[in-house]
Amino acid sequence: MLHAIIDIGSNTVRMAIYRIEGRAFDLLMKRKYTVGLAGYLSRGRLVRAGIEKTVKILRGFRRYIETFDIRHVHAFATAALRSATNSRAAAAEIARRTGVNVRIISGDEEAAYDFVGATRSIPYPDGVMMDIGGGSTEIISYADHTMRARWSLSLGALALRRDHVAGLLPTREECRRMEAVVRAVLDADPDVCALRAVHMVGLGGVLSSASRMYGLLHPEGAPRLLPVETLPLLIDMFNTPEPLDEQRAVLLLRAAPDRLHNIVPGMIIARVLAETFAAEDILYSDSGVREGYIWKEIIGIGEP
Repeated sequence: MLHAIIDIGSNTVRMAIYRIEGRAFDLLMKRKYTVGLAGYLSRGRLVRAGIEKTVKILRGFRRYIETFDIRHVHAFATAALRSATNSRAAAAEIARRTGVNVRIISGDEEAAYDFVGATRSIPYPDGVMMDIGGGSTEIISYADHTMRARWSLSLGALALRRDHVAGLLPTREECRRMEAVVRAVLDADPDVCALRAVHMVGLGGVLSSASRMYGLLHPEGAPRLLPVETLPLLIDMFNTPEPLDEQRAVLLLRAAPDRLHNIVPGMIIARVLAETFAAEDILYSDSGVREGYIWKEIIGIGEP
């Protein structure tokens, strides 16, 4: 059967169409719009412009759903809508105007879906997983391929950029301020700070772009593997007050064309977390919350 999975995130709104038969599923098509919904929060509320953008995108998705007669539509929202004080009213209006019912999932649920989605590709039996999103970061500790604990931190690449960056790319001083914010959030949660993992698993668009950037610079390296020691170097490449030279401009445009605005804040979060956990490398997994949702909510396998 055909299923449409719609993920309303803090940075992007995505729809993926899958064919799901028994315990197997195939990705047939996906569409993505970079919206930056976290940037439409004002005094804790999702403002009118953010609602209108979401409605417009979901109406566009409806055309695919109706054309292909997709009977099973699943839509969920993460940090940006979850943290809005008017989240219920906004979700109700979006559903009324688009016919798409949006479920707002908790930070714990998001972390759990991340783990279930990525667990089948995790090469390490023990470790720490992180999903750096636009409005929050999910942390999962696991042992023997089993989840042990999970946290949702109020750290997001888009939220950091919104609060601390004036231009497209941050200055060195803005990077220092963002790093201080990340460390302050971690200091408030000693259980997270106590985690240790030589090898980490990373999810989300920021780590996808960062691992792609490293791969372009070091094509001889292992695919999707990002050495932690390179993160400070990558951050420093793009926090200069001078215009980027051609080499750095080409690298950034190739690696992160739709994340130019939040790639550096996201790498700062990754760097501080990895250094706190004494990690040596981060392996990017391209399976995450949507695949976890399929396993748990549609197929019915996996822990919540």
